Amino acid sequence: MYLEKLEIQGFKSFANKNKLIFSGLLSDQKRGLTAIVGPNGSGKSNVADAIRWALGEQSLKTLRGKKSEDVIFSGSDLKNQLGMAEVSLFLNNSASAKNRNQVPETIEKESDLDQIISSCAEITITRRIFRSGESEYLLNNNRVRLADIQMLLAKANFGQKTYSVIGQGMVENFLNTSTAERKDFFDEATGVKQFQIKRDSALNKLESSYENLQQVEMLLAEIKPRLKSLTRQVEKLNKRSQLETELKTSQLNYFNQVWRDINEKLNNFNNQYLDKEKIRIDREKKFSKLNDELNKIKITDNNQEINELQPRLQELYNAKNQLHKQIAKIQAELEVSLESLGQFDLSWLNNKQSELSQELEKIDKELVILKKAGENEAAKELTEKLNKITKEINTETEKLKTVSQGIAVNRRREQTRDEINKIITDFLARLEEIGANEDLSEIKKQLQLAKDDFKNKIQDFLSAENSEKLQLIKEIQEKIISLNENKQLVAAELTELRYRLSAKNERLKIWEEKQLQINQELSDIKNKINKKSAPQETAKISAAKEELNQKLANLNEQITVLENQKEKLNIAQDQEKTLIFDYQRQLQILQNEINSLNTDLNDLKINSTRQETKLEDLEINIRNNELTLSEIQKHEPTGVELDLERLNKRINELKNQLELIGGIDPETEKEYRETKERFDFLSNQTTDLHSAVKSLEEIIYELDLNIKNRFDSEFKVISEKFNDYFKILFNGGQAKISKIMIDDLEKEEAKNTSSAKINPSGTDSGPLAGLTPIENEIKNETDEKLKRLKFLKKHNAVGLAGIDIQATPPGKKIQTVSMLSGGERALTAIALICAIISANPSPFVVLDEVDAALDEANSERLAKILDDLSNKTQFIVITHNRASMRRASILYGVTMESDGVSKLLSVKLDDLKK
Repeated sequence: MYLEKLEIQGFKSFANKNKLIFSGLLSDQKRGLTAIVGPNGSGKSNVADAIRWALGEQSLKTLRGKKSEDVIFSGSDLKNQLGMAEVSLFLNNSASAKNRNQVPETIEKESDLDQIISSCAEITITRRIFRSGESEYLLNNNRVRLADIQMLLAKANFGQKTYSVIGQGMVENFLNTSTAERKDFFDEATGVKQFQIKRDSALNKLESSYENLQQVEMLLAEIKPRLKSLTRQVEKLNKRSQLETELKTSQLNYFNQVWRDINEKLNNFNNQYLDKEKIRIDREKKFSKLNDELNKIKITDNNQEINELQPRLQELYNAKNQLHKQIAKIQAELEVSLESLGQFDLSWLNNKQSELSQELEKIDKELVILKKAGENEAAKELTEKLNKITKEINTETEKLKTVSQGIAVNRRREQTRDEINKIITDFLARLEEIGANEDLSEIKKQLQLAKDDFKNKIQDFLSAENSEKLQLIKEIQEKIISLNENKQLVAAELTELRYRLSAKNERLKIWEEKQLQINQELSDIKNKINKKSAPQETAKISAAKEELNQKLANLNEQITVLENQKEKLNIAQDQEKTLIFDYQRQLQILQNEINSLNTDLNDLKINSTRQETKLEDLEINIRNNELTLSEIQKHEPTGVELDLERLNKRINELKNQLELIGGIDPETEKEYRETKERFDFLSNQTTDLHSAVKSLEEIIYELDLNIKNRFDSEFKVISEKFNDYFKILFNGGQAKISKIMIDDLEKEEAKNTSSAKINPSGTDSGPLAGLTPIENEIKNETDEKLKRLKFLKKHNAVGLAGIDIQATPPGKKIQTVSMLSGGERALTAIALICAIISANPSPFVVLDEVDAALDEANSERLAKILDDLSNKTQFIVITHNRASMRRASILYGVTMESDGVSKLLSVKLDDLKK
């Protein structure tokens, strides 16, 4: 890379646009030398200032000005001032460029600069300033930062502040500077400037990172206690939310279960009420129908006929009594007659025969009464009715068993059909046991208990899908109960009738046996009487007695006929009464059923009202718990049987826990999220900053290592070359440069002052008021790091405190440059500059009248050295020396006319030589 062209416009005395084209690679592979000459005051040194300014020089003193706008053409008597100054350096990079890519529009990273150096055939650096104070840097017409220009120049090995542009006073001033000030010159001279720039940038970034890290950690330390407090509150809030969720779920489950239980009971009671209401209506209809039929029955009035028969019977009874008296009288006469005749045994036999005949008559009458068929027929009817009822009960029982087979398993206890059948079997067995009881009131009571027990048990097994079968079972159950009640009533009546019949039969048997016995006795007596001949005196009496007995027999037959007629009339009347009694009995049964149903309906209504009251209380309770009935109704049941008491206990526990937690501001969660987000953001920043700090520390360590190695290597070469060029310029002598290290100075200082070694990190600072112990710890730690950074910024990576220069011209014993004459110092400085150029050549070097203090011989020697070095670098020499002019390829002359504007004249000396 070399300087191909320089354009100046509006810079100092160059008001007009001027171009300076410099020599490139010559045929002998030298870069050539361009000389700029002119009288004093013509503005030729402004060319060096323009190059230095375009390279980014910031020191106005170096540019020979006091303020930034001094570099803009200020005008003259004949020409107005300008508003802008612009200088462009055109660098030929064709030897280094591998392709012809354009420069990136923006420089974002160091690799972009490497791309420019490696890919652009021409690099144009432009600096522009306006009188308003605005300024800009351009790289190939793209705006960039000064830092980008400085890094590009450092990578291209330009010595911006030192030897790339060397002015008149810089040569001697370099030797007059302190050892510490010389180390900056050697940073550029050894080629570590670009690394120093990176190191300074990394140190600045590290300092900024330390400060930012301190701020972030201080903020974290400030936020952390608040976050902990908010976290606890949010945990309580989350706990409260969980408890509220569990509470609501528990309440929904609890109230849903209670509501379903109450609603189910209410529906059951209502359904039972409707069923019993239907039964009651049916019974009332039957009652009304029977009552109507009873009213239609008219008892036949047989009393008149009976009354008509009664006088006749009474006459016959009276006649019979008279006959009995007559027979008794005759019998008495007969006995007296026989006794008078001494026939006492025959008298006794006749008397006995008369007694037995009368008794036999009574027995016959009693037997006629006992052998009446009315009760037997009634018993037969009751037996047939009982069998019919039993058959109906068996039919309904089989129907009940059949219905039970089709019942689905239920939903809560998961009982089986066998258990349902067992309930039915137990119910039927209980009915059988009840049937063995003889107390009708007790039977009725037991039947009601059996009915209620069966109903309660069977309902527990039936779900909603079995409602129709439940209704059918209820109807069958009611019918079975009704039939059993009728059966028990008929059975009781039949039992009573059979008891009477049994007693009657026993009496009949006794009377029949007695009749047989009397007949036997009469037969014996008659035989005895027949064996004995009655006296003639008693024959007439016996004949009269027989006649009376015959009349008595005839009279008995008449009485029997009339009594039979009367009995038939009474039987007919009794049958009508029995029918009436049967209707009345059925009406009584129906009335009892209706009364029982009314009682049941009243109980059901009371129970239904209780459930409705419970339902109303439940709705109030639901609202008090900030729920709605619709929520409860829509809630899906758990599918398992809930322990309501246990669940209610859990609900109360949850409420107590919520009361203990208390109310928490909902904004707390928002504040927690915001604080957490900020804490997380700052924590991530802390992580990023720690990572950045670690990365920067590693970069600085690597840069320090690289700088030290390169500096030591280049410094050794420069030291050797310095001695060589010193000998050339002085025709002998010795010269060397040496490093003054920080450690050596500190040791010396410690030795001289007998004090402790300087602590580069400084002393610990005490705690500050207003800061927490953690914040003070963070601040102290950061302060230590920042103090160490200041130390690193103050001292370079090499550990160099300064550079010492020793020069001894031939024949002299001078050790320090301060003892040299002005010319000797100039030659010494030039020898060092040449050594640096030889060891680490810059793309071009501008020498501004550095040979002004040299005599002609030394000027020749310098010109020869520059000519030799032109194979390594391009020289632009502002000079009055003819030796330098003779070595130039291009000669520019600078002149200034009356308008105060510098102008250029150029001569290409190589063409003139040819």
